[in-house]
Amino acid sequence: MRFLITLFLLSFLVAVSGCSNGESTHQPDQEREPILIKENQFGLGTEGGGKFYRYKKIEVDGTYETGPVVVHLESAELVRGSFNEDHSEVYNIKANETLEMINFHVKFELNSKIDNFTFNEKYLHLVTENDEKVEKPNELLSSVVHESFLKSPEDNSERFLRQFSFRLEENNVEEIKKATLIIDPSVDNSGDPLGEKLEIEVDFFKSEDQ
Repeated sequence: MRFLITLFLLSFLVAVSGCSNGESTHQPDQEREPILIKENQFGLGTEGGGKFYRYKKIEVDGTYETGPVVVHLESAELVRGSFNEDHSEVYNIKANETLEMINFHVKFELNSKIDNFTFNEKYLHLVTENDEKVEKPNELLSSVVHESFLKSPEDNSERFLRQFSFRLEENNVEEIKKATLIIDPSVDNSGDPLGEKLEIEVDFFKSEDQ
């Protein structure tokens, strides 16, 4: 009888130990080690200009429309880093100054022919779940989009990927779980909107991709 009790206790301890080991090997997303960005088609720190680390990336692969403008949001990422060079004179970014940012990778096209309208990167805004608002993408870090680029939907010549980087001033990337990309509709010559405002929420903890 004593042997059976001892055997039962040993089995119980082994089971508990196994559960503990299983828990210790699972790290929450916020504790993941950041990844040094070594390759980036937008040149973010990969050309000797600094170092940037990706803390989280999520593949969105969503298509949205507002008036004549079609938005293909491919992915979003949380990034921290700094430039070696000083850009303070034009972009208010000093050398080695830490930058916290959310990057969106987007393609644009038109769903119809239209001549007189206005749309550019200043129509993009960001709001975090902590209510930090960023009015427009950072000019140094972001691509350019303009209505003149989007007027030839037949050959899709302007459907290449663009990056729009929103610099955070009130939050760091570890604090961000959700963010909303806001895209204002294009306007006609009278300033009237040609569609509805888009609000695209991105949940960085919905996917395990990094």
